[in-house]
Amino acid sequence: MSTSTKRNPKGQGSFTENPDGTITYRKGVGSKSDGKRKTLTVTAANRTMCIKLMKQKEQKWEKEKARYSVLGTDTVESLCTRHLDYQVSNGELKPKSIDRREGTIKNQIASYTLGRMQIGAITPADIEDHINDLVKTNLSVSTIEKVLDVLNAAYCWAMARGELESNPVEPIKKSIKKRLSKLEAKAEFDADVIVLSEKEEEQFLDESLKKNSNGSYKYAGGLFGRLLLHTGMRVGEMISLKWKDYDETHGILTINKSTSMCKNRNKADGENGYVATLGTTKNQKARKIGLSLEAKEDLTLIKEYRPGSSEDLICRTKTGKQYTATELEHCMGTIYKNIGFDEKISGLHIFRRTFATRMYEKGAGAKEISAYIGDLESTTLQYYIAIRKKMRIGDRMEQVVPLPV
Repeated sequence: MSTSTKRNPKGQGSFTENPDGTITYRKGVGSKSDGKRKTLTVTAANRTMCIKLMKQKEQKWEKEKARYSVLGTDTVESLCTRHLDYQVSNGELKPKSIDRREGTIKNQIASYTLGRMQIGAITPADIEDHINDLVKTNLSVSTIEKVLDVLNAAYCWAMARGELESNPVEPIKKSIKKRLSKLEAKAEFDADVIVLSEKEEEQFLDESLKKNSNGSYKYAGGLFGRLLLHTGMRVGEMISLKWKDYDETHGILTINKSTSMCKNRNKADGENGYVATLGTTKNQKARKIGLSLEAKEDLTLIKEYRPGSSEDLICRTKTGKQYTATELEHCMGTIYKNIGFDEKISGLHIFRRTFATRMYEKGAGAKEISAYIGDLESTTLQYYIAIRKKMRIGDRMEQVVPLPV
């Protein structure tokens, strides 16, 4: 038996008789958030039941649409928040990205005049004034660029839904980003990328291995800092590793996941406000890396320090809990302070930058380095490889581009 379709008057959809005798009812109900046509479909024993089911489905669709509907009287803050809610409900963002987006809306949009203005009244000049206000607060360029991206994405989303006719960010986005890039221009005494000098690296490695009188390590996370320095891993990747990820025989490490601390959105009384969330690596590409002799020695020391089975985490506290990035940052901060490092040396990412720079100095190309550390080649060149080197000129340290050899 073949199917037959009968179209109803315009706006009422169509009924199709199926080979098994059931009826399928299709009806267009407007547009989705991406601007494409939204069609609802139900199947039942007869037309009467189809119409009943379609009404229920239409009511559900209207509620869903109203949840994210944007009105011209909405404020910029509410527009950005609605867009974020939509992204969260559709699984478009990782937990850590949700936290960052929330922070951007709360701190750099909602707390300013722009955040309280109605979206329909915003002009490109208003966007430019807001960016100028942010620049005056000495925020980092990357933070200000995130604000621009959040505003642009929210307006694009509303336009795709047919709820706004124009995007005030689009006409000036390119020129603002160009102007922001000039704020990062380097002077002759500035480092392109802040890394540890060879002497500072040696100082760190020596300090990280110091022990107390009872033979225990002075710094609980010192060995983990060394592993970051000798592999260029992200800290989220390292604290996710289990011993089964390390092929000791061949000296190969498998990196296929990353842990980040995110807001506990289902927090019950007594629970922590933040929870560890396991996800894919930042670029969502797993990789296997061959380890240097130094990295293999670090893992040997860690195994002696925290012995475990194949399912145990490599980076564990004395009580067996997973190390967090915050705990490691505090530990490294103590080491930096005890060595007497300059205040510009901070955080954990400096190990990744130092590792990439050392590879470059030994002759590796940006393509090979980016593949090893799991990042884009362009990002590696811009943010991880320091061309200028610290050199002592007279009685002061200078940043000098050495003569290529």
